[in-house]
Amino acid sequence: MQILKNNVLIPYDYNLKNNNGRISFETGENIIFNNNIEYIVPGFIDQHIHGLLNFDTMDGTELSLQTQSLGLLREGTTSFFPTTMTAKIDDINPILKTIRKTMSKTEGAEILGVHLEGPFISKDKIGAQNPSGLETLSIDNIKKIIDIDIIKLLTYAPELDIEYKFTKYLEEKNIIPSIGHSNANTDQVINASNNGLKSFTHLHNASSGYDHRNPGVVLAAYLIDNAHVELIVDGEHVCKEAIMSVYKNIGYQRINLITDAMRAKSMIDGEYDLGGQVVVKKGDTARLKNGTLAGSVLKMNDAIKNMIELSGCSVEEAFQMASYNQTKLLKIENKGLIKESFDFDITCLDSHFNVIQVFKKGKEVYNENSC
Repeated sequence: MQILKNNVLIPYDYNLKNNNGRISFETGENIIFNNNIEYIVPGFIDQHIHGLLNFDTMDGTELSLQTQSLGLLREGTTSFFPTTMTAKIDDINPILKTIRKTMSKTEGAEILGVHLEGPFISKDKIGAQNPSGLETLSIDNIKKIIDIDIIKLLTYAPELDIEYKFTKYLEEKNIIPSIGHSNANTDQVINASNNGLKSFTHLHNASSGYDHRNPGVVLAAYLIDNAHVELIVDGEHVCKEAIMSVYKNIGYQRINLITDAMRAKSMIDGEYDLGGQVVVKKGDTARLKNGTLAGSVLKMNDAIKNMIELSGCSVEEAFQMASYNQTKLLKIENKGLIKESFDFDITCLDSHFNVIQVFKKGKEVYNENSC
């Protein structure tokens, strides 16, 4: 049994205690772990997830959020950012109100804020977003979003941002600007970075690529050394060679593993809805009927396992990409490390990265033996 203390795996020394929901190595309640555990690590944080178990953020109901919150525990995720789809602001506002009401009441994974994906994105890189929901990128329009303070991450197309005023406004509001669904060229991305851009949404997907004469978003990710990149490591969204390149050239310290999962996750094969569009789940993929990838059905513990297998990274690095890096980008306090006085959000896995036990604020919230 190993424990990830300060991002280093060491043999477990049996002194991890729960002190009123916080980690302690001296005083507090002793913790009993299952026998088949190999890794004791910080609970995972999914900063980009639309849904699972046939529920979606865009449902706009407390039941949807509660079901997702509980379901995420099975993959070791203890905190998440419900992620919206491109939709009109009048449709987004009531959803944000419901999230605000539910945040303090979730029984499973904790809602730390909202990831607003769209509606200020490029029609040329729409991906699986619904073009009918596009809004004009402007400060006036974002001011129409009533519950803006719970938005912590916003995916947008900065080439639509005149003089990068929108980007600067997001930073003023403590919202992380993240480029995605963008047709920007490299210069535009670098200029956005100089004005506050700090993240790349699902790198390599729904963005201008690595053309050697007209370089776009992907090349910019390699040139900007202070931004994080989201990566969907399901073996479908990004090929092995590209994953290896991101790992070797951008580095594990700035890679944030995400699922970008939609409501078909943990469901049988069939047809499901995503932002008003029909998505077909077949095996481990979800696609629109035209073949476009439409989010994923990936679980976070599988993303970690895949990252190790596809990139050659270490186990320690992979775990860091699933929790600690998220806390750095999103300025989340007291999470992402097994450290004195940090939140007792702990995920325990076996040697094959199956989730065995999960603790949230010191309380056991999932145990495979009880399922």
